[in-house]
Amino acid sequence: MPDHGRVNRPEWQALWCQYGSVTTPLRAAGLACDIETCGGETVIYVNLPDGTHLVVADEHSLPDRLDDVTGWRILRSHEDNPNFDALIYDSTAEGEHGRYAAGVGPMLAAIAMYLKDLLDVDTKTAGQVLGESLINPSQLYGVGFLGVCPEHAADGRIVGPFDTHLEAVKEYGVRTHQLDQDGWQLIHEQGDTEWPLTVWHRRLVVRTVFVTPISA
Repeated sequence: MPDHGRVNRPEWQALWCQYGSVTTPLRAAGLACDIETCGGETVIYVNLPDGTHLVVADEHSLPDRLDDVTGWRILRSHEDNPNFDALIYDSTAEGEHGRYAAGVGPMLAAIAMYLKDLLDVDTKTAGQVLGESLINPSQLYGVGFLGVCPEHAADGRIVGPFDTHLEAVKEYGVRTHQLDQDGWQLIHEQGDTEWPLTVWHRRLVVRTVFVTPISA
């Protein structure tokens, strides 16, 4: 997970949850991802081992919901060297790859192919791992948190991914135990030890915690 103060904000957590199908395969390939919101513009940053980064957006800013994306525009950039600036994928309405529109699979495949052609060994390896995961997808798991904060705003995130279902169940146990220790009241429980789900309440906040599969 990114390590900054925004990760605890409900609005950032909601975006992170929405774009999990984009960031999870990239993270599984060893690439650090973050969601930036600056000046009203929301984008996904993907740091590459060679010191460059990818900026993933729609035609302009990413919408709050993945379902509202109309296409993907991906730029490769470097903080100090404009020679690295390049448009590597554009599936927006007028883009070269417009026929793929908002498809996540073709977009990730394009990233994998691009990275595999770069000179840096670690970046090339990340592209190969990403490409192989798309051809032979593996099932990942996470612990989901969904709820409503006092202002009636959505509060959602997924902890993970974990390679095995057992790891996710163990993390679920840790997280729910911490909720109990922090004074949350358990108001509903269903499922079993394999697919547990609980609902918690504290003050004016309601939170649902559950184990969930994540598509790699």
